[in-house]
Amino acid sequence: MKAILSKKIKEICLLEGFFKVGFAKHERLSNEVNHLKDWVSEGRNAGMGWISGNHEKREDVSLILNNVKSVISLAYVYDTPFIHNDSMPKISRYAWGEKDYHKVLKKKLKVVCKEIESLCVNVQTKFYVDDGPVMEKAWAVKSGIGWMGKHGNVIDSEAGSFFFLSEIFINKELEYDKPVDDLCETCRVCVDACPTGAIYKEYKVDANLCISYHTIENRADIPSYIDLSGWIFGCDICQDVCPYNKRIIFTEDKSFYPMMEIYEKDIYELSEINEEGFNKVFADSPVKRAKYSGWKRNLNRML
Repeated sequence: MKAILSKKIKEICLLEGFFKVGFAKHERLSNEVNHLKDWVSEGRNAGMGWISGNHEKREDVSLILNNVKSVISLAYVYDTPFIHNDSMPKISRYAWGEKDYHKVLKKKLKVVCKEIESLCVNVQTKFYVDDGPVMEKAWAVKSGIGWMGKHGNVIDSEAGSFFFLSEIFINKELEYDKPVDDLCETCRVCVDACPTGAIYKEYKVDANLCISYHTIENRADIPSYIDLSGWIFGCDICQDVCPYNKRIIFTEDKSFYPMMEIYEKDIYELSEINEEGFNKVFADSPVKRAKYSGWKRNLNRML
């Protein structure tokens, strides 16, 4: 029964466009949560206070689905054939398209969960797309999606790291996948490439120094010592230099192709976008998280 159910679930997920699917047995993530607590206690989360809460749910997802038996991890590729022009303001690949990935993936996961629950009686599921107290990277590693890279992102040897993670909790036992080996080995190209030193230690990132944090989450002035290196929303530097991001696997989902209104536009063209235009162009985009004030602040750093 477990083998049949597991096979059907993977088929459903792959048909819905997910690149990779893995299963892990439910367990408490005590070690992972303790590391997170230490990281927060050191102030490495900068102004992201929400990371310091809900540790109980992060540790034990049975507080989210009380009869959970397994965790299904899914990877959805968002990379496209387009490249950044280093002479232009840059937006992280995950956010330069017209759609917010949360909406795209939640729509798919609703379909997936409905189909899974129709496979047999008494099946319960609940999904998350990195917007709740769930340690999605830890579950992805346990599910064999990939290994944790030194830049803090999960890496798959075939697809690299340009993919979104999501999870489905289910009240059924499955045939569990094994974690894969960490292939970063002695490589530290991502650590050395970070212009701000945000990767302060292998596998450790300090949000206080991270370009992505400052261009997205920071609502105050960006410190003068933070070199944005041309990024106005997010940052892909540590992933761009990774040897496993050969960029040979691309999404077919046009939602993540760059919008022509912003792609390869210079600082002056982008600065002409007023608040009304910003709200229209980025109506369904992750970029709206920075708000118009943050958008202008980031652009002004390039003038």
